[in-house]
Amino acid sequence: MNIRQMRTLVAVVERGSFAAASNVVGRSPSAISLQMKTLEEEMGALLFDRMMRPPVPTAQARALADHARKVLALVDATGDVLAGQAIKGTLIVGAVPTVLGSFLPSALGRLKASHPDLRIDIHSGASSTLADQARSGKLDVVICTKPYQPIQGLDWHFIQDENFVVIAPQETMGNDTELLTTHPFIWFNRKTWAGSGIEAELKARKITVNSTMEIDSLEAIAAMVREGLGVAIVPVCRGSSGSWRGLRSVPFGTPPYTRPIGALIPSGTTLDPMTRAFLAAL
Repeated sequence: MNIRQMRTLVAVVERGSFAAASNVVGRSPSAISLQMKTLEEEMGALLFDRMMRPPVPTAQARALADHARKVLALVDATGDVLAGQAIKGTLIVGAVPTVLGSFLPSALGRLKASHPDLRIDIHSGASSTLADQARSGKLDVVICTKPYQPIQGLDWHFIQDENFVVIAPQETMGNDTELLTTHPFIWFNRKTWAGSGIEAELKARKITVNSTMEIDSLEAIAAMVREGLGVAIVPVCRGSSGSWRGLRSVPFGTPPYTRPIGALIPSGTTLDPMTRAFLAAL
């Protein structure tokens, strides 16, 4: 099993299909399929259930991909070691709850595999609170929704846009506007930058909602909607499947309303190796 095969296998398992992985590894879906077939023959193991469409990774494929990630992390860190840049120390990171519950854990896992001597100290909170702590020097990095206005003393580093959807009980009918105007509405906490963005977008679209409650947790909001207590607008967090168990989801807007996710870092400082490695993992 060579390095190229490892990268392709990890991409397919993480992205869920040969077609999606093709955008990551720069090869056609048919070339990836052939490469994975060759790997199966070399390893003497069935890695994909090709009776399914698209082919589904088997338990053996997922186990092999986990092993490949560790090997790739060591390979990718080789340049740093040769350059005398082995990364050590403690990085103090603030993250909003939606980030903590989606893509941050897997990024930290990759980072730990690449740099075992690096310690990450995680703090959770609202975007505005974490930004204040970064400005005062208490946090090295904050992962959150992009602020509406630049914050003096902090630089923004974009990671990815996340779409918003309207979630509703499975049996409901109608488009996003119909769902929002005919059912009770559950707010995603408007004290957060994401929540205030939802409120501003509703006002811009002149949609009036019948609000019933306001909640911080996406899981709690989904549970309330699942019990038929209303509908809600929520982000599809990076790293999630985009599906909501037992619920119907409809894009919020055409094109869908989005929020930029990224990192806030104190201005006027050169990114140190720890911060660069953290951003690369994200």
